[in-house]
Amino acid sequence: MIFVDKTQARRLAKDLKKVITSADILNRQKEILTFLMTYEPFLNAEKVGLYHPIENEVNLLILMHLYPDKTFYFPRTEKDHQLTFRVVSDLSKLVKGKFGLKEPDKNTPVEENIDCYLVPCVATSGLYRIGHGAGFYDNYFQDHQGHKIGIVHQLLKDLNVEMNEFDIPMDVII
Repeated sequence: MIFVDKTQARRLAKDLKKVITSADILNRQKEILTFLMTYEPFLNAEKVGLYHPIENEVNLLILMHLYPDKTFYFPRTEKDHQLTFRVVSDLSKLVKGKFGLKEPDKNTPVEENIDCYLVPCVATSGLYRIGHGAGFYDNYFQDHQGHKIGIVHQLLKDLNVEMNEFDIPMDVII
């Protein structure tokens, strides 16, 4: 049985994020970091797609310091709802991009073959990610392989939402 559509799920997520405290965010960050420290697909990955958090997204930037032997790549929004992932070794080099996101500069090299992605989710339904609604990640994952780890607040995990044929499942949601 379907309880909500994606628009309703995003609205619910927006409302719930208003009541999530900084302590909740830190606890969730610890839970996710603990999971990743024993999760083979992440541990075996040399090239990792990461993101710079916005609003109340879980901040996993510390991974860059905890795993200095990994190379980290961040998404850059391009025209036509496309993403590219570009290498980032210094967070201070990120620039403000579309939608106010901190992104790599357009001159930063693009990487097409990333082993593992940490993907921010507004909410999830099963293994499916619900994003902000523009389709950037779904478009990207139609043409790119790599282990996909959806990152979401516990309160917004596994909502019962109707998905469509364009939605790309994650390999795991934490």
